Amino acid sequence: MFRINLLSRILGAAAPPQAANDAGNLAPAHAVPTAPAAPASPDPLATNLKTQGDAMVQYGARLLVIRELLGALAAGLPPAAQAGVERRFRVRVDQLLTLTDDRGLPAEFHDTLLAEINYYLGELKH
Repeated sequence: MFRINLLSRILGAAAPPQAANDAGNLAPAHAVPTAPAAPASPDPLATNLKTQGDAMVQYGARLLVIRELLGALAAGLPPAAQAGVERRFRVRVDQLLTLTDDRGLPAEFHDTLLAEINYYLGELKH
């Protein structure tokens, strides 16, 4: 019994109550049914990570919709307009790449950026 009470105190939980048997003696703690513990309050770090994860999923969904819209717009342009958009896009991409080269961004950023650029250049060629 001492270990259960000591462990309860260390963990900050209430010690399990002891029940009396018919003779008035205390019954062992393991004979007393206990109610399930109340759920602990959520960890602030876990809550923050969940919130950030949800925001990233939502952001990804928005980007997918924008990507599909731009792909559809590019496919609907006449060939001459597609060529003009491609030229302007390449100029803007060169400016963007110049800006990102000056920053210490992770390789995953650059890989994703180049993959997206190549995707849209491919869409403009259809």
